[in-house]
Amino acid sequence: MINAFAFTHSFTKGNPREVISDLQSHGFTGINLAMNYHGSRDFLLRQGPQLEYLKDGFHYYLPNPDHYPQGALVPHKEDHLGDDTLLKSVFSSADEMGFEVNAWAVYLHNSAIGFRHPDATVTNVYGNHFLSELCPSNPHVRGYVLGLSRDLCSRGIKTLGVESVRFHGLHHGEHHERFFLEMSPITEFLLSLCFCASCASRYDALNGDSDALKSKVKQALEVFMADSDPWMGVKLSKESLAEILGREILTYLLMRENSLTALYREIHSIAQEFLVKVKFFDSSALLDEASLTPLDVSWIAGHDNEEMNKAVDIFQPALYRDSPEEIAKLAAHYRKELTAPLGASLSPMYPYNKSRDDLVAKVKSLRESGFVDLDFYLLDTMRPRDLTWIDAALR
Repeated sequence: MINAFAFTHSFTKGNPREVISDLQSHGFTGINLAMNYHGSRDFLLRQGPQLEYLKDGFHYYLPNPDHYPQGALVPHKEDHLGDDTLLKSVFSSADEMGFEVNAWAVYLHNSAIGFRHPDATVTNVYGNHFLSELCPSNPHVRGYVLGLSRDLCSRGIKTLGVESVRFHGLHHGEHHERFFLEMSPITEFLLSLCFCASCASRYDALNGDSDALKSKVKQALEVFMADSDPWMGVKLSKESLAEILGREILTYLLMRENSLTALYREIHSIAQEFLVKVKFFDSSALLDEASLTPLDVSWIAGHDNEEMNKAVDIFQPALYRDSPEEIAKLAAHYRKELTAPLGASLSPMYPYNKSRDDLVAKVKSLRESGFVDLDFYLLDTMRPRDLTWIDAALR
């Protein structure tokens, strides 16, 4: 399948049939429609040129509260549309034209919920709340994840694209972030490691001592806070963390992975009820853009690749690299490490693609590696030229 990532904004200034017809003429079979999304400022071409400010944690439809389990966090009335008029027009046109609509959901990167429910957010060793990141260990957050999944799957989608069900890092949370401190990947990780009540209790249930581990993390960070980073140039790995904090950190990391794996299994179970496939949008390749073996660092986000491989229908990495050679090597890496059907998220645009020929070569290598889905990011920002490049690559 060939899909375009798209905001609902693509359909607000024109007839959905015209947008779909245009996409079909360039080889697309469907869209990944942003049903809920985080805050951003985007220069959109299909709607403009238009500088658009997207509201954080917004749901571009009218949520059905009946799909959310008791105790779950639910979208606030200010954070969703008042009706389903837009959504129904897109689905209706797509059904008539044999075009797939898939849900693209950004789950836990959500300041709208975070500011209203700070206790549900990632909370570091100093008690700082990362209000833009919900913690996947929190039971109320997990209820939101499951309710959102059920609500979206009930609407006639073919595939549920899951983004941001993970433990987030220190940066890329808010606009105009200020960390005027040179820091190593180890320090970044320790400053974002969640010790909220839910994470701590899950760890304690494994015979861990969360208070003792928090004290060790604080002590380890003292030199950085007072003077400089002692781990500049040291690779972030489970082994290096164990050397700094002791073997108990490995149990803590395992707790995170088990928590996420169980959540993905529940998402998949819900999707199966509606005959919907689950596509995991893997961001590992974005954690270190110099690495050609990104699955080696998936644990940083709390993902256990072996278990994720079994918990989703399609494993889809974001392959945003500018050279065809890198794409080919990444494709070989994922094909070697995983048995699940593979898809790829690609960009035909700056800064991730330089020419038509490069895009043709990238698509060719992915198809030869057995990647079943190719999704292109982002329709709303594409020039007509970008669509012709995609067309050429697909042909």
